[in-house]
Amino acid sequence: MFHPLPFYIGLRYAFSRKADNFGRFVSWLSMIGIILGAFGLIVIMSVMNGFENEMQRNILQFIPQAQLTTADHRLSLTTYPSSIVPANKHIMHITPLVTGDAIIQSPNNLTMSTMIGIDPQEFDPIVPYLYDGKLSDLKQGKYNIIVGSKLAESLNVSVGDKLRLMVTDASQITPIGKIPSQRIFKISGIFSVNRDIDQSIIYLNIHDAARLLRYPDNTITSWRLMLDNPLAIDNIVSQSLPKNMQFEDWREKRGELFQAISMEKNVMALLISLIVIVAAFNIITSLSLLVMEKQNEIAILKTQGLNRHRTMLIFIIQGASSGIIGSVIGCLFGLIVALYLAKFGLSFAGIPLPSDVNFQQVLTVFLALFLLSIFATLYPAYRAANIQPAEALRYE
Repeated sequence: MFHPLPFYIGLRYAFSRKADNFGRFVSWLSMIGIILGAFGLIVIMSVMNGFENEMQRNILQFIPQAQLTTADHRLSLTTYPSSIVPANKHIMHITPLVTGDAIIQSPNNLTMSTMIGIDPQEFDPIVPYLYDGKLSDLKQGKYNIIVGSKLAESLNVSVGDKLRLMVTDASQITPIGKIPSQRIFKISGIFSVNRDIDQSIIYLNIHDAARLLRYPDNTITSWRLMLDNPLAIDNIVSQSLPKNMQFEDWREKRGELFQAISMEKNVMALLISLIVIVAAFNIITSLSLLVMEKQNEIAILKTQGLNRHRTMLIFIIQGASSGIIGSVIGCLFGLIVALYLAKFGLSFAGIPLPSDVNFQQVLTVFLALFLLSIFATLYPAYRAANIQPAEALRYE
């Protein structure tokens, strides 16, 4: 079989059993470092992607992901119908919303939560998580309320019990001072998401919420936009709006949490990248040692007509082989572990590790390691190409 000369010699240098033991040891270290780096990068990024998706599904799914409102958070349905929302392919649903902070009082406890006034006829992601009661129970004028399981537990209430809701933002001035708007509501349902949403959100009819907030007729807080990818919120809020309109999104209340996850992912990727950088320096070291050892052979090849470019190619092939093989093995192993992480039963603090493989990230890791392996060989290969046969063979 025909083998181009640079490939034949380069691969022979890489895998020959007659190579010096120290150079082979350093070469194997570089390959192992790249395998570990590729494996770690893919697994860590997949796990962090899984955490982001879990947080998105369990938190951002329920809170208002984006809202179109005014500075005073009051929209007249006559002046601002749903048609004012800019068309965007990422917007899945548009629903009216009345929301505000409320103090909740039971016979046994007092706490604070965010009330979300919704239209029971409209789509809402909380429906699959209702285990007691129905969304249709939130009828206008009935003053029913749906609470989370953790909130019900902390208030020591259940379905059929009554709670007092007080809104300080809608207080009235009376002869005895400011009195918050308040009303008695009956618990008609309980939901459970197994996250802090169970404690921080309550649902009621949109008209009952507007009356509690003392809104005029046909007035809402905002148009609620449900998105296909809440993390890509910039695609929505960057659009131009009519005068006096503004966007508000989930980052105001939950942005720090997701920023922390993103920062942790970047820091972990940076730390693991240091392993790859060390492996790249090992490639440079092992290849430089090989060039010093093979000076006489290089000189003989040059006297027989081997030009500079082919000389460089020999050592690029020899040095990059360990990096390329390490990249392939590390990426494949990391991809397999990331895809089957749940089946392996791995967990952290008793919680199964989620995993979401982004094949674009995997391809980026492989190409980055591939190019790094090539670049690490350029300087030693350049030195090999500059060897002068007369100098190398002077004392032979």
